[in-house]
Amino acid sequence: MSKETKTSIAILVTGLLLIALYWFAPEKTAQKKQGSITVEEKIILPKNAPEVYQDIPEVQSYIKDIREMVNRGEAVLPLQGRELDDRAQKAQEILLKDQEFLKDTMQDGRILHNDMMRILPAIVSTLDAGAKQICQPHACYQAEKYNFVTNVTTRAIVDVRNARVLSVQRYQNMQPDISLRLARIARAIALNAPEVKQELGAKPSVTDVSMANVRGALQESPCENSAHLCVAPVFADHSKERALWAIVDLTELKLVAAKWTRLGKTTTPARISERSLQNRYIMENFCQKNTLLERNGWKLFYRLTGSDGLEVIDASYRGRPVLASAKIVDWHVSYQQEGAGQLDTTTEAYMEGRRVEFVQAGDGTYFFGYNDAMGCPMFSTSVVLPFNAPQIKKLNNGFMLIQDYRNPKWPMACNYRYENRFEFFDDGSFRVAGVNIGRGCGDNAFYRPLMRIDMALGGKEKFYKYEGKWEQWKQERMDDSRDAAFHEDGRYLYKITSGADGSRGYYIEPNRGQFQDASRGDNARVFATKFQTGEGEQDLLTLGSCCDLDQDGVERYLEDSASIDGENIVLWYVPRVHNDAREGHEYCWADTAIGDNGNPFVKEWPCVVGPKFVPVK
Repeated sequence: MSKETKTSIAILVTGLLLIALYWFAPEKTAQKKQGSITVEEKIILPKNAPEVYQDIPEVQSYIKDIREMVNRGEAVLPLQGRELDDRAQKAQEILLKDQEFLKDTMQDGRILHNDMMRILPAIVSTLDAGAKQICQPHACYQAEKYNFVTNVTTRAIVDVRNARVLSVQRYQNMQPDISLRLARIARAIALNAPEVKQELGAKPSVTDVSMANVRGALQESPCENSAHLCVAPVFADHSKERALWAIVDLTELKLVAAKWTRLGKTTTPARISERSLQNRYIMENFCQKNTLLERNGWKLFYRLTGSDGLEVIDASYRGRPVLASAKIVDWHVSYQQEGAGQLDTTTEAYMEGRRVEFVQAGDGTYFFGYNDAMGCPMFSTSVVLPFNAPQIKKLNNGFMLIQDYRNPKWPMACNYRYENRFEFFDDGSFRVAGVNIGRGCGDNAFYRPLMRIDMALGGKEKFYKYEGKWEQWKQERMDDSRDAAFHEDGRYLYKITSGADGSRGYYIEPNRGQFQDASRGDNARVFATKFQTGEGEQDLLTLGSCCDLDQDGVERYLEDSASIDGENIVLWYVPRVHNDAREGHEYCWADTAIGDNGNPFVKEWPCVVGPKFVPVK
């Protein structure tokens, strides 16, 4: 046997041994059996002084501009030129001189830090009746500023053509979408945070971070319940099926915490093809005006809102009013994580003298997450955007109106896809539905869409729950449908009728999986409140906490003594669903696979939630 032959055999044997060791090593075998990589889910508290972030150029420049603003006696940091078109620039100039808009910028003679957040062409869903008469396409602009001290967002509508402010509204304890400048600052803080660099093993690059403009919250910190303006940039590590969240407090310009979570198994490639969102077409045709739809006896208008998704308004069936408005205000997304008992809550982590603590659930878990808003595609920092225009599709006994919202990189991990769906049936019934098609940032998520439904039954309405018989609610209240005993027909739990004619109204049929859409039920909480101006009839800013599963945000509108007997009643329907990534049991999930043609395709396991409204016979 020649020397060359012996060498070749030795190389071959060595290669086979290495392959065998790779495939049959205990660690590899364990991973194959589990089907995914075990990820240590932990939270990292900052050990560095907040001053470390003041050396970041983006932060330095921002602080310098704020100080110069205060020294000039000005109260609102304006948007920079590249965030504004010519008319938006003029709208900003008008507002920075308007006393009503600036009314909350001083306290005891001291200037309070305010930032102008966005200025964009007015979206029809933000206009009251008077403004709609005045505003022609592109003539009016809407602006939002945020008060970092009082945690108040102010929204104004400006008639640019006639240089006048039409309306000013303030939203207590609510935050707007952040400016592009603040998104860059949040990204810079996350990229330069020592804890992030240590966890990732190296300083990340700007291409490694996503979702820098998504508002986030963390229990028992100033970010909880949106007390501070906080966002959650994410660093996804697909090879290890995990993601590092960096919670950035933009009120105090520092990292609050970082945490690792599971991504779940994925074969999604790192890059996907670019999708055309037809932004300008959608803005001009569906955001800046209402669209009429007439079909099968139904007549209604619909529009895309700035942050409340697809809204149906002024719907009637065979000439009789049915709906004043229906929409999904937010999607609350929270992730349940283990290891709360091992969290380090020593005196090492303080923020302006306040200790960072974490609430432990009874089983040793804790929650973390954020609120998703679905917004118009242009002049918005929302990351869940319309994918093409609204669609109208046939049903066997009616039709449905659909709007698809998704992150541009869906279905990659840490990207989301939601669908607003309204189903209208030939018998006068209808369903308000929300669809979640994953994929999210983990495989242990709770999703809660906040549905606001304002019926139009003459303005004087009565609301009932079935408790062996129909019992009327006289005051505003909340009910957990999971504890209910349904009507004897097994379908209905609530009903709403005209106050003048009890035979005119709708039974409400919660989803329990009976609608043949593979749903596992809504498990919803239901609120009935009296219609009040400023409680969602126009675009509503993010409502409530993402992560307190006992608080949906609607509680702020409840008054125990407020009568709803014979009043204009608004229904808030809040399902809660738990996603599932287990093979063969997927739910609220999406993944990619390689098809027979060698190309990737998306596999979807949507979860559909929402009640059906059936006419009272």
